[in-house]
Amino acid sequence: MTSSPRLSLHASMMRRLELAQRTAGDKRLQALTLAHLKHNVVDFVNDWCWTYDPREIGKGKSPFMPFDLFPKQEEFLRWLHDRVENGDEWLVEKCRDAGASYLTVAFCLHRWLFQDAFKATFGSRVEDAVDKAGDPDSIFEKARLILRRLPLWMLPAGFDERRHSLYMRLINPANASMISGQGGKNMGRGGRSSIYIVDEGAHIERAEKVEAAIIGNADCRGWVSSANGMGNLFYRKRQNDDVKVFAFRLEDDPRKTPEWISRKKATTDPVTWAQEYEIDYGASAEGVFIPGPWVNAAVKLGKLLGDRLKPSATCAAGMDVGGGGRGKTVLVIRKGPVVLIPKAWNTPDNITTTHEALDLTRNAGGGVLNYDAIGVGNTVTSTLAHASTGGLKVYAINVGDPPTDAEWPDKRTSKEMFANLKAELWWMVRCALQRSYELVQFLEGHPTGVEHPLEDVIVLPDSKDLNGQLPVPKMVRNEKGRIAVESKESLARRGIPSPDYAEALILSFAPEPVTAFVLPSITPIWGGRPSVS
Repeated sequence: MTSSPRLSLHASMMRRLELAQRTAGDKRLQALTLAHLKHNVVDFVNDWCWTYDPREIGKGKSPFMPFDLFPKQEEFLRWLHDRVENGDEWLVEKCRDAGASYLTVAFCLHRWLFQDAFKATFGSRVEDAVDKAGDPDSIFEKARLILRRLPLWMLPAGFDERRHSLYMRLINPANASMISGQGGKNMGRGGRSSIYIVDEGAHIERAEKVEAAIIGNADCRGWVSSANGMGNLFYRKRQNDDVKVFAFRLEDDPRKTPEWISRKKATTDPVTWAQEYEIDYGASAEGVFIPGPWVNAAVKLGKLLGDRLKPSATCAAGMDVGGGGRGKTVLVIRKGPVVLIPKAWNTPDNITTTHEALDLTRNAGGGVLNYDAIGVGNTVTSTLAHASTGGLKVYAINVGDPPTDAEWPDKRTSKEMFANLKAELWWMVRCALQRSYELVQFLEGHPTGVEHPLEDVIVLPDSKDLNGQLPVPKMVRNEKGRIAVESKESLARRGIPSPDYAEALILSFAPEPVTAFVLPSITPIWGGRPSVS
């Protein structure tokens, strides 16, 4: 039968009972039903699949619930069909309790039943999340729960759960289809699959290694997860236009009424609510140097200000020098508070890189170009010895140098606060973004808002690369208690590449080589909610 509006629990159970009674013992009707279901995964789920929800026990109900799809879930099953047919890489970002795991399991079971030699593989950060006997939260127990409630005539000929439902393997003896599982570091190793699904992909350590392994396992690869900050592969894939994205948002679930949302939000930690229910990637990151909501506010600020925002005529630019290959060179140009769309290119020829950066900065209005002088940046220095800068001030910046002699509003100097110049520059950007956040709050009428001068804020462009990197590095302290930025080695251990776009923006704030300079007045904060000056 075709899908219908969501029924009451009683009506849904009665409809399924009537379907089971009508098809029982009727070989002809069974054959017609199987022929119909073969090409209708939505009807397969709506008419025959069940889920398990132990929360219903406390309400005096059975925990076994008819799997009645709401419209967004039906849309997802059809969308997933297209991803498999096209061999796409895809991603599902979800709020809590969207049913995404049950949906992917039901989809793969449908293919397992009706398509010859189909193979699905599920991977997760630990094997117990994939298959743990008796644990209904594990992926394979979800599959077994659905299978055990299908009528016997719908199961594959010769299927015996004791022989064909094994640990992390579900075998269809009639058509050679299989659903397999992998966990932890073994994900993607060996074998080939029609579809590979990574469950809770944002919570997997060393996700880049998992990705490298599963690329050879399947063309159709899916990542399903709730938000877990911006410093992970899942978030970077979310920003990749080549990856197909499906979102399960709170408002897509008809069960989540305004009354339900109000009650749940009142009893849930704000960070947990933002991360788990509103798919807020910035809210879930802890200990970062620059909070994600401040970055989002700096993007929003440009839209709020509109024509009132006047970029300066001259610019300050920062260049993070790459060496070709994966090492991109990134140039970020800032015209007063307004940051332009970053420029990036891959070339091992830093002579060309130098002249390209000079031309782009001059064309944007001239001013100052700062570049990192360490490593491959040395070749830029040697090139500049023979190049005409055309009136542009160009400075080689070593972010490992000591901090400046600047004094902050609390009377401490940068040398007392920061481990090196890099941390000082990151802190300057952090404070400017804090002011952007507070100005947005002011413009929107929030009581915590503060009206800051426009020259003291940052307005960010809609750049996935830049805005995705700024909230990633963590704030740490050295042995003397001074503020430092998480090292690139530490980022690499977390599976995060060098934040080259963010570093280029930071360099645009480097001061000209003088002994002291004045910083905009703002009370420094050390995490949590912004302070109000």
